[in-house]
Amino acid sequence: MLALIAIAIALFVTPMTGRLIDLGNVFGLAVTSLFYAAAAFWEPILRLLKKLWRKKWGKALIIVPSAVLGLLMLYALVLSAFMTGAAVNRPHEPDAVVVLGCKVGKTGNPSMMLEYRIEKAYEYLSENPELICVASGGQGPNEALSEGQVIRDKLVEKGIDPSRILIEDRSTSTSENLEYSLLLLENEGIQAENIAIVTDGFHQLRAALMAKDMGVEAYAVSADTRFWLVPTYWVREWFALSHLFVFGR
Repeated sequence: MLALIAIAIALFVTPMTGRLIDLGNVFGLAVTSLFYAAAAFWEPILRLLKKLWRKKWGKALIIVPSAVLGLLMLYALVLSAFMTGAAVNRPHEPDAVVVLGCKVGKTGNPSMMLEYRIEKAYEYLSENPELICVASGGQGPNEALSEGQVIRDKLVEKGIDPSRILIEDRSTSTSENLEYSLLLLENEGIQAENIAIVTDGFHQLRAALMAKDMGVEAYAVSADTRFWLVPTYWVREWFALSHLFVFGR
């Protein structure tokens, strides 16, 4: 048990060595560290719990946090099931493809995650030569070019006809990616009732829910994600989805 938890801790720590520190790996590291401590000191913790259980207030002290923890774990499990389902929800004759942007470096090169998205978009567009693609993503303060421009340029380098690619370079969020991309398609005379979204698997559910809110059915063309990044981004997506459920897009 300790070995398995230690592996989980390592998966959350590894991205931090590459300066990726966000809510996903900070929360994941905190929770897995608590589980490690609980497993390592299980016997004294069990003795303490038995003592508390003999008192009424002690029972409440055990039951309430345990119930909350159980509900949170169930919520995360259900959310993960829906995320997995969305990630493998392959498209059937979509009206267009939307490639969601990701970090671009100071030299104008795509980040590793964006490179994988571009590769997956290239594969799908090659298999479906009749489809129009929107390369979506604005330019951040530390980015040499807009994400949409980089996606377009890399797809053209790989052999995709530039006439098939529209550039959306104003967006700063997933919601804006989709909103501006759909508007761009509409301006081109394409009424997109369903679209294929190219992004990482963990991101597909949130993107699909946002698209549905805009009146469009979305399907997944999921890019590969390095295994050691999945836990961090997966946990972060729990929070992003929860924010979407409470506050909307």
